[in-house]
Amino acid sequence: MKILYLLGFMPPYVTREIETMATCGHEVSVLLPEEKKNNRTADFWKNISTEPGNDSTVIRKTMRFNYLTCPARQLVMPLLKSLRFFRSLVKALKEGELRYFIIASSAVNNMDPSWKPDVIHVHFALDQAHIARIMSSILQIPYAVTTHATDIFVPRCKTRLRRVLNDASRVFTISRYNVDILMEYGLDRKKIVISRLGLDTTGLPGRITSSPESLAVCTASGLVPKKGVPVLIEAMRLLQQMKIDCRLVVIGSDLDGEKLKEYRENSKDLPVEFTGVLNSGETLKVVSEASLFVLPCIEAVNGDMDGIPVALMEAMGMGIPCISTSISGVPELIENGVSGILVEPGSPEELSKAMAMLLSGKKIADRLGKAGREKVLANHSPEKQADILSANLAGII
Repeated sequence: MKILYLLGFMPPYVTREIETMATCGHEVSVLLPEEKKNNRTADFWKNISTEPGNDSTVIRKTMRFNYLTCPARQLVMPLLKSLRFFRSLVKALKEGELRYFIIASSAVNNMDPSWKPDVIHVHFALDQAHIARIMSSILQIPYAVTTHATDIFVPRCKTRLRRVLNDASRVFTISRYNVDILMEYGLDRKKIVISRLGLDTTGLPGRITSSPESLAVCTASGLVPKKGVPVLIEAMRLLQQMKIDCRLVVIGSDLDGEKLKEYRENSKDLPVEFTGVLNSGETLKVVSEASLFVLPCIEAVNGDMDGIPVALMEAMGMGIPCISTSISGVPELIENGVSGILVEPGSPEELSKAMAMLLSGKKIADRLGKAGREKVLANHSPEKQADILSANLAGII
């Protein structure tokens, strides 16, 4: 099967999926936005993730995302070159999606004419999904979209989201929680497939347990509000009042570094280190040394939430006991008291008590860490998820 991955960016878990699909024998080509100077979002993810490490995946960074915001005069020439897709142009004009059409048609014009995909697969129902929808119309092939969290929890335009979801031949999503959200947009349940993100635990570093120091680690990527970092800082303050020794390392940064600066200032009297951005390998090394992993997810003011954070999966895959909150799809990964600890979102009191329990109770921490690893091994095998994707993509061709 020839699969065109159409992406706005490539986080590590998508890289792993692409590598596994290629290993399964599929011909995979990846279409990304063209590289531009001062593209902060692209640079941010470039510092974290790596591109697929196999020769069977072709990566082309040619999508002109700048057409979404550039002056209208710069669209004249690419529009003229796309007139051969007249029917799709008329449809895009009626739907108010001219700029998406121009990007899609430009991408088609730049494709290798000797290689036509059987299906388009998109991660995140964002700009790239709207472009994929139009490309599928031009190429007369189906498309599928994998939805995650922000893309469906706080969509920029619900009308466009409904359109891109309902026109997709398959909609994959990462949790049962998300299924109900998708159905609220009028999506047919038969079209929705749960495909949990795969994790290759053989690629994780071994857990380091020799350090006498109690270390808690939090991977908060973009330091966005939904990660609950201020709650964690307050929980650390409570731990200090309880006379419990623990050092905290928070990995991640926001694009402009303002949140990073603010959090450092607010915790300068605590044993807390904010590392800033680390790449995937560096992050996993720090996590492997942790006594516990904590990610106190909350619902942000705008309704944004985490889905099932990959950072939690990675820590659990290393056998590190994890603490998170009972929000969104997290309870589908962590069963409270069995494969980790769940606390009430936004409660530094509950969070500090859970951290204190694991830091002072080695037996329960080891039991939860072992059960968490078994949960990830059972449910998040890359091969298992690739089989789900392969079967469903083949079924819509």
